[in-house]
Amino acid sequence: MKFFGLEIKRINPVFAEKKGFLNANFGGMVGRTPVTEKNAMGLSAYWAGVRRITESVAMLPVDVFRKSNGKREMVTHPVEYLLNAEANYESISFDFTQILITSAINHGNGLAIIERDNFGNPTSLVNVSREICEPLKYDDEIYWKVEIKHANNKTETLLVPDRDIINLRGFGVDPVIGMSAIQIHKQNLGLSIAAQDYGADFYNKGTRIDGYIEYAGTLKPETKDAINQQWTANYGPNGTRGTAILDAGSKYHRIGMPPADAEFIATRKFQKNEIATILGIPSFMINEMDGSTYSNVEQMGIEFVTYGIGSWIEKIEQEYRRKLLKESEKRDYYFKHNVDRLLRTDVKTKGEYYRLMTDIGAYTINNVLELEDRNSVEGGDERYVQINRIPIEDIKTYYKKEDE
Repeated sequence: MKFFGLEIKRINPVFAEKKGFLNANFGGMVGRTPVTEKNAMGLSAYWAGVRRITESVAMLPVDVFRKSNGKREMVTHPVEYLLNAEANYESISFDFTQILITSAINHGNGLAIIERDNFGNPTSLVNVSREICEPLKYDDEIYWKVEIKHANNKTETLLVPDRDIINLRGFGVDPVIGMSAIQIHKQNLGLSIAAQDYGADFYNKGTRIDGYIEYAGTLKPETKDAINQQWTANYGPNGTRGTAILDAGSKYHRIGMPPADAEFIATRKFQKNEIATILGIPSFMINEMDGSTYSNVEQMGIEFVTYGIGSWIEKIEQEYRRKLLKESEKRDYYFKHNVDRLLRTDVKTKGEYYRLMTDIGAYTINNVLELEDRNSVEGGDERYVQINRIPIEDIKTYYKKEDE
């Protein structure tokens, strides 16, 4: 294929053949409801899990550091405003990050166009939907064909170099295209959707009738059709009747299992754990509290930061460093999320931690005040250590003086 006179090849023929799958059923359905992004997000557990991940990362401030002579220092950088305040003229940074990660989970890639000034400095970050972007390859360079539909229904096609696209790739084996959690786990999510539909039908009508009607003798085809239509209208999935009344010696035989027999509630609970597994987060983050106690919930919160969102944080930091910094800055500058906001604990534990860090000279008083969003005090930049702590190599000298 030629584009602007260039011979362009699709970067992944397998995925390219499935163009449009993001608006379709993600490969199939379980029950009568298709497994789409909208239906998956309609599951309270999946909604809560995606929200926990995206909002937890979006609320973290992103700092810019520079390494120099083996030390690091926080510096002011123009990109910092885009990442912590206003990503573009219509989106705050929180929403930008949340949309980016949500797309990466649901569609495999979270994409955003980097707009730059004449000097190559990023001026805004604009989210773009995965369904309008297609990766292409030309002369060992990656480009993204972006089809933007304007308000007047006119479509504008852009060919954007990969260096000007933030590509937060989800889990997968392809270096450019990630796997959609909904597409890969459509069977698990479909089971949850089917259980949700079943429960809605059951409780809306007070019961759910699944079986067949037995009549003595032979019925004409038109009579069967009439009975079937009336039965479906009254007692089918969208019926409004409750108790069925049969006459003429007819008998109803049930072939379905009621929710109690099928352990309906246990199925819903099991699916919540499955969704937590899919998203890689502790189950208590989606309000499944089995096994959670007051004593271990703090540790589970640390596990969420370390294993649940730690990989997303690392991916974002590396992608920002790769795309938002100039070539002259990439060696010495890097981005870092401040996760202290998620690791805040009770006052007693926090006080003991600050005391320990100040006793060994790691923190100053002003460092502690800064972590607590308090103003610094005069003389608070001095570092102190316990007087009974001395270097190991000075122990012999110390005891020699004591003997004298």
